[in-house]
Amino acid sequence: MKKSQKTQTALVDAVIEMINKGEKISVSSISKKSKTAYGTFYRYFNNLDEIHHASIIKVVTGAAEVVDLELRNEKSNLFKIYYSWYVAIRLYQDEYMANWLIANPNSINEAWVLTQPMTSQFLADAIAQKEEPDLSKDNLRHFKMSQTYIFWTYQNALRELLKGRKPIHVYSDLMNSVNLINLPRKTHKKYIQRVQRFVDKQ
Repeated sequence: MKKSQKTQTALVDAVIEMINKGEKISVSSISKKSKTAYGTFYRYFNNLDEIHHASIIKVVTGAAEVVDLELRNEKSNLFKIYYSWYVAIRLYQDEYMANWLIANPNSINEAWVLTQPMTSQFLADAIAQKEEPDLSKDNLRHFKMSQTYIFWTYQNALRELLKGRKPIHVYSDLMNSVNLINLPRKTHKKYIQRVQRFVDKQ
């Protein structure tokens, strides 16, 4: 990694660390936390909004990597999709993180768009492998259409978490109210319950 990349990463990591600790974000505090000069910040970011955006992108893409790691031995692509949605909600269980993300809705929506190819590929693979009898390309078309709207639903999920509810309970409520892949109801509930059991064992 080039020195410039290391410096930019250090700045972004400093923001994420401070958010997790509930610390006030400013150019001065970021510079101090990242052990960089004050002016260094402006070589990479024009303002705080830009570094918040970059930090959110890193947090969300990191969550996608967690799914790959936790499910490395999982054969069901449909389960991977359903579990991915749980991980998205679990990401916000910390109060500081949730408030930060609520305050930056455009950045978080753009970040989740970056995960679409991964979940779409999971579904395409599930269709190719005929994981469920009624699964077809119609489900993939429905899924791609619905993904545009699910990101905004997460805003309400975040608020539920801030009330002190557990991520798995918020997930269950959300998933029982929407069927993003348009699976038969019984099949849809089967995967929700699989996620619940998987989480209970963790």
